[in-house]
Amino acid sequence: MGTFGMTDYLVPLVLEDLSDEDARMRARVDEGPSIAWIVGHLLHYRHHVMGLLGAERENPWEAQFAEAEATDGSDYPTVAQLASAWDRVAEDFAQVLTSKSDAFFERPAVGVREERTLRDQVVFYAWHEGYHMGALGAQLKRLGHLGPADKVMAARRVRSEI
Repeated sequence: MGTFGMTDYLVPLVLEDLSDEDARMRARVDEGPSIAWIVGHLLHYRHHVMGLLGAERENPWEAQFAEAEATDGSDYPTVAQLASAWDRVAEDFAQVLTSKSDAFFERPAVGVREERTLRDQVVFYAWHEGYHMGALGAQLKRLGHLGPADKVMAARRVRSEI
C-alpha cells in the first residue's frame, strides 16, 4: 500500500479534532481549496483509481470534487461525514489494490497522460495524493493546527507513554 497507506493513516488523524468551520476555510481568504474540498477530491480519486483497477464503485464525490472548482464549502460534507467516508473508501481501496497481481499492473495504461502501464497510472495518483496532503498540511498549519507530521509525532509520544 505504501504511499496510499500513509494517506490512510494521516487523513483520519488530521480530521479527528478539526471543526467543520476550519475544514471549510479556503486556502486564500475567499478562494482556493479548503481541507474539506481536498478530502472530497481525494475521495473522488480513490474511486477513480478503483475503477482503473476494474472495481468500479458509485462515486458520490465526482460532481462536487472532480473537476469542479472549490467553493465556500457551505454544501460540503461535515468533518464527521468525510472521516466516515474515508474509513469506508480506504478499506475498499486497500482490498482492491492488494488483490491485483504484478502482471495486472503491467497492462497498458488507458488515459491521456504519458503513463505506459496501469502501474504508472496508479503511481501518478499516489503522487497526486501526496501533493494534496502537502496542501492539506499547509492549510492546517495556517489555521493554527498541528500539521500531519506533528500529529504523527504527537501520536507516537502518547503511545510511548502508555
